[in-house]
Amino acid sequence: MEQKQIEVKQISEREIQVGENRVYLGEDNIIFFTAVGEHSDKMAAKINEAIIKLGDTVKGKVNLFVDLSKAGKSSPEARKIWQKSSEYEKAGKTALVGLHPVARVLASFVMGVSRKQDMRFFKTKEEALAWLKE
Repeated sequence: MEQKQIEVKQISEREIQVGENRVYLGEDNIIFFTAVGEHSDKMAAKINEAIIKLGDTVKGKVNLFVDLSKAGKSSPEARKIWQKSSEYEKAGKTALVGLHPVARVLASFVMGVSRKQDMRFFKTKEEALAWLKE
């Protein structure tokens, strides 16, 4: 995977752009992460930092909505970072959405190695959000 400078832009106090990826703190303490393209270990680490930065602004737990519909491959090192990030102490539930086969494999891998049990894959954004708000 190509290693180039990763641009991190704080769009607002609730939104951070990491390369093409968007991390946004929405209502109900839900962090929305839209994954775009391939992810190297450096990209995964920057995205993880953005999620934690937004999560740390919230009292209590935060739930994570991950849109993998535009995601590409992740390097093995990036997958280790995703697994570690799923164990962030403020993380509540994680809902994964995206029917892309590569994304499904990534999600299955993270779900398989994570000690966290509150992680599920959904076909639609609506189903995922309903579960996160339960």
